[in-house]
Amino acid sequence: MADVSWADKLSAVSAGLSVVTAVIALWIARTANKAAYYANQAAAQANATAESVAHVERGRWHHEMTPQFDVTITRFGPGSNQASLMLTFEGPAALERLDAVEIEIRDDGYTHGVGLAGEPDEQQLAETIWGPYRFVPGIDNATTDGRSTPAVPLELGEWLKRALQDSMPPAWTDRAAWREQYAGAPVRLWVRCRREGHRPWTLTYNVPVTDVTGQAPASGPTT
Repeated sequence: MADVSWADKLSAVSAGLSVVTAVIALWIARTANKAAYYANQAAAQANATAESVAHVERGRWHHEMTPQFDVTITRFGPGSNQASLMLTFEGPAALERLDAVEIEIRDDGYTHGVGLAGEPDEQQLAETIWGPYRFVPGIDNATTDGRSTPAVPLELGEWLKRALQDSMPPAWTDRAAWREQYAGAPVRLWVRCRREGHRPWTLTYNVPVTDVTGQAPASGPTT
């Protein structure tokens, strides 16, 4: 058998080392890729957790900054079909002001369906204020149907005063039955508020009607 030269042995050793080096490099690359993957996963989880915490904090802050109002409705006196709504902005102190406050009268919460032929359609039902009072149309720029008044800015401690009158019974309803239905019923309101840098707030109120003595009227709005 021919002797293997030192050059051949060295070449074989070099080839073997190259294979080992390649294997080690491949292992290092795979390990680095795994480390990078897990690092990315951890970073993504950390970001998701941070965003979740931030979302909770934003919700808490929004709740803590919810505007606080004192809302009263006073009827002018026995036999009167007029009343006055007073809304006072009482807090929180950190809010200081609102860019816009809009008041809208809500319906009574019952479903009023479309009847048979000759009875009201959906539009007529939607145009009806199902409750004891409406805003006086045209006063304080109230809408023609008396449903709402336009948004206005309000500073902390300031108030809005709005004129109310008996709601209008729809043509297909008996007036006496309408007045009896809403005698002593509260006025249901939406109060929508906006302030730059905050999400809007939509608040609901069920406001009892009192007379000028501060007592609940003995009867509902007159006909």
